[in-house]
Amino acid sequence: MIINLSIILFLGFCFSYPLFLLITPQRNIKVNFFHFNLGLSIIVGSFGLLIDVFANFFKTKEFDLFYGLNGGYFLLIILFSIITWYYWEKNYPIKLIVLISLSGLCLLIYSFYNLNLTSLFEFIHIITSILGILTLSSVMFSMILGHWYLNIPNLPVRLIKNSVLFLNYLLFSRLFFNIIIITFTKVDSSLHGQISFFNYLQSFEGIMLWVGILFGIVGAIIINILTIKTINLQSIQSATGLLYVNLVMILIGEMVFKYFMIQNNIFL
Repeated sequence: MIINLSIILFLGFCFSYPLFLLITPQRNIKVNFFHFNLGLSIIVGSFGLLIDVFANFFKTKEFDLFYGLNGGYFLLIILFSIITWYYWEKNYPIKLIVLISLSGLCLLIYSFYNLNLTSLFEFIHIITSILGILTLSSVMFSMILGHWYLNIPNLPVRLIKNSVLFLNYLLFSRLFFNIIIITFTKVDSSLHGQISFFNYLQSFEGIMLWVGILFGIVGAIIINILTIKTINLQSIQSATGLLYVNLVMILIGEMVFKYFMIQNNIFL
């Protein structure tokens, strides 16, 4: 379970994080920002791929880098690496980076989610889980962008403001879908059989989900609103500190949500 949790978090970050480079046009920020962020995606994605490969090795006693969909992940990470090398002194091809990222997310969805969609709620489950991956990448990107202002103080404030506003949009979107899931769906409880999601949250089995809700959604929204107000006061350093706090909170929430997804097939 921990292995699958690590794989989905690492690979999800690898292929969702580069999408946020769309927020920072290359005319406004130097190319080393793109070096760093693509490099971060490559390193995190490589860890996720290696965990998957070695988990399969200990299971089958065969070392196969291209086991399952790993060949696809490997190819996409190599493409990120080639782009980083080839465009080291040039403007990055953002459209190509976005295409590679979306391809990676499609592979991830195919690997970890049931695509036999028989109801609207199964589709909402997938959207909600992908929103969680995007939210974690978004807060990480905003935090790193905030650090960039310490080195380059004359960066336009609108860059980090747009990044944090987009994070706010992701958080409220996830809250919206979570309310729909809690209100209208049922879950299979090992103690009580099939019960409503709302009742599941009040049971002993579902109590840990409150950690995810309070840290990863409600608390994250409050901290992010404070971050926006801080940016409006032109205090980027303080805003970056708040983004640090929000990164920890969203990471805790996402780990709880993905644990329930993998262990109990419960999406939130």
